[in-house]
Amino acid sequence: MKKLLLSSALISSAFATQENYFEIGTISIKTNNNFSTLQKKNISSFDYTSNEDKTLPYFEFYYSKNLTHSHNLYLKSIAKDLNIGNKFSSNLGEFDMGLKLDLLNEEWENPFITNTNKEETKTKEFGAYLAYTLLSNKDYKSVLKYEISEKSYDKDSVQTQLKRDGIRNILALNNIFYSSLLQKPIAYINNISFENYKAKGKASAYNEINFELGLSSIINENLELTVLTNIAKKDFDDINPVFNKSINENIYGIKTILKYNEPFKYQNTYISLKMGLEKKDTNESFYDSKTSFAIVSLAYKF
Repeated sequence: MKKLLLSSALISSAFATQENYFEIGTISIKTNNNFSTLQKKNISSFDYTSNEDKTLPYFEFYYSKNLTHSHNLYLKSIAKDLNIGNKFSSNLGEFDMGLKLDLLNEEWENPFITNTNKEETKTKEFGAYLAYTLLSNKDYKSVLKYEISEKSYDKDSVQTQLKRDGIRNILALNNIFYSSLLQKPIAYINNISFENYKAKGKASAYNEINFELGLSSIINENLELTVLTNIAKKDFDDINPVFNKSINENIYGIKTILKYNEPFKYQNTYISLKMGLEKKDTNESFYDSKTSFAIVSLAYKF
């Protein structure tokens, strides 16, 4: 779910320059993911599934400070991730580096139990990232990014082969091609990323490759629309001792963002509607999931 929210927030506009803002609203989530703490605490069997709904407050922000014309410090938070970063330009191009921190997520202490109430546990993730903007011009922008982080669980009572503490490595290449269609500006989005998660338990370690295609368009002076689809393949390294097989996942998703600038002619504001759907098909029904969300928010730019 977290990846789905991050992806949607990060593509909020392919055209706008980064501005300071804060955004508040509500998020409505519907999921039947057995690994989500929104699900029931007590399930009768591994074949059990249910759709759970929840509405929560939503908040994100970005604040930056220009130290010089080519040096920028910033602080941003999206989907509970907090980033502290530094952007600077040089003769070699534009660099973006910083630290990422997430202390507010929860997962099941052991998701693989039945007929007993599952307990929630806190998770922590801390890491760093480095991004480089390649050959950028008015028609094309490409960003190469590498992230590394360490994730830990306060309590992890799964079997040894399933221990989930680990190191996450992500390498991504994000591309935007600018053009026009029916005399409207349009941006074509093409992203690819590879993630390697080295968990303590080999049955929880995995490799994932993800492809994204989409477009963003300025429909009129106030309205922007972005649509992004993705397909991913995730393979776990070793046999899961609970199901006696290695788990393989095929992941499909779609995200849309509708952004209306200056509602009721209030300057420096916008209303945003973000929606997303993700489905996982696996070789073990317990891992199958379907999650959808909708975020309605109001933002102020400053």
